[in-house]
Amino acid sequence: MPIENVAPPLQLWKSYKYLGGDRGHTYHEVRHEPTGGPENGPYVWADDTKWSIDTPEDPPSILFLIQYRIWNNEPPLDLRNAELRFRLRGENLALHGGRCHFWAVTYAPTATRWHYSGESIPIADGCWGDEVVLRLEDDPEKWHHSFSSFRGGEQTLGATLSTCFSYGFSLVGFSEKVTGRICLADFRLHQEVDPCWPYVYNSSKGGSEWLTVSRECGAQVFIAAPERLAGGQSVLVGNGGPGLYLRQDYLSLGSPFAFVYLAMVRAQDSTGGRDLRNALVNVRQVSEGFDAKGGKICFFVEHAASGTRWVLKVPIENCSNQPWSAMLSADEVFWGRLSGTLPLEDVLAGENGRAGYDYFGLMLTGPQGEPSGIWGMTLFSVGPTLDRRCLRTAG
Repeated sequence: MPIENVAPPLQLWKSYKYLGGDRGHTYHEVRHEPTGGPENGPYVWADDTKWSIDTPEDPPSILFLIQYRIWNNEPPLDLRNAELRFRLRGENLALHGGRCHFWAVTYAPTATRWHYSGESIPIADGCWGDEVVLRLEDDPEKWHHSFSSFRGGEQTLGATLSTCFSYGFSLVGFSEKVTGRICLADFRLHQEVDPCWPYVYNSSKGGSEWLTVSRECGAQVFIAAPERLAGGQSVLVGNGGPGLYLRQDYLSLGSPFAFVYLAMVRAQDSTGGRDLRNALVNVRQVSEGFDAKGGKICFFVEHAASGTRWVLKVPIENCSNQPWSAMLSADEVFWGRLSGTLPLEDVLAGENGRAGYDYFGLMLTGPQGEPSGIWGMTLFSVGPTLDRRCLRTAG
């Protein structure tokens, strides 16, 4: 697989301030400078007005630069053996004995942070330091577990790196709050990239492969078919637009009104039939005047020839463009059989199973009538896969 730079734009970095107790926390925008970096290129900076000491961390940490994948509408990363390259600069920096480290966080299923303690990162004061190159080995001897949101439920290093939701730079070991300014330039994150896995739809990556079952046509159609767009029954806006929408065109199937296909995609047009067992699913959805008639929006997977459909029991209830995620456990206790007879694992396993899946996506289950209004999806991703051997707790 090709090695690619998957780093986000510099402007998406932020700085983290822990407010303590019930006050929670906040993220401050960093300052972006178009010139002044190495070779007069762009850079970003944060100072001590934007960060604080995060006391729940062990040891207490300052997360002076932080990045969330969801800020760029991207799924979690597999950082195992990823290579980082970047340059740092301090200005009037008083470290008070502090050391700089890179860190990674997962939320699958509990929040866990690990600091790469095997190598401290130098910060030159008053000038740009040499390029730093870090190889993120999956070796617990080179990392320090600093935080978990649930005692005893922390994830191993392998689980954290393989499903990294957030990462950044920290300061640890200081005797008092670090002051001054820290600048970042030339940040690159190189990893192997599989074009089919994780599979991602977001507003910058098209989405013309997505299907629905149209009441107007009485058949399966592409949401972005030209005639549908012209007729106002759907909207597809890419290149930074709002996403994929359905408008007043929902067909209830089953007896009576058992389910409604909202948005689905063929395996051959998306994951290529990758194994979905223990894969992470991320969704952002929106609605305007959408009446679900009492139904619930759920993830589903389908083997078409046998008519087997399995639906994840946990519904996707947030329609305000906020992130929702779940892990696709192969344990049938977390699913409901909508139709057919094939075992769940035979379907979820894709090409690795005895049957596999032809479609997956989102459907409305249990509506008591024909839905109405506008429903939309701005982000959908499936993958990467969690290795349960990396987990201390089942998610």
